[in-house]
Amino acid sequence: MSELYFPSLSPDNQAGDGPANAAELQGALCGLLCLDSQANRITWFKKLFEDLDPGEEEILDLTVLFDQTVQSLNSLDFDLQLELPDDNAPLTSRISAMSDWCQGLVYGLGASGLTDDTELSEDTKEYITDVINISQINEDDLEDSDTDEANFEELVEYLRMGLFLIYGELQPPEASDNNIEH
Repeated sequence: MSELYFPSLSPDNQAGDGPANAAELQGALCGLLCLDSQANRITWFKKLFEDLDPGEEEILDLTVLFDQTVQSLNSLDFDLQLELPDDNAPLTSRISAMSDWCQGLVYGLGASGLTDDTELSEDTKEYITDVINISQINEDDLEDSDTDEANFEELVEYLRMGLFLIYGELQPPEASDNNIEH
């Protein structure tokens, strides 16, 4: 998890339907970027959350989050890290944040124009269905266990790699890059 700080996401400052935390914010940004390669790095959050009203310093962190996410999504190393609590945080907190990230991704995809009519591969459809299911995890049903820890790590990796699948499908490389004359 990065060291970015978003004070407008604290419960005391929330007014309306903005993101609940950094995980949901990053998920929504990923959804936006899957469908909008021309998103503005300074004002991208306004396209998703009308009620998010960041201060000047927070706008800088939102820009950093945007830049880091775009760079990671376009990395050949698939190095995107989900904005989740550190490994020493309780597993239930990390699972809850993962669920929030999924809610953000679904929201970002929908707010950016993904519909039931959008043509998607079967793998991408399955991934989106899984993301929706994960987004509905109820915090009351969670328990800490070693098995759950391993399952959590596998789910995070699945979410990361699936994001690259959907991003690659909805934002394919420019045709001109593949047609360079020799």
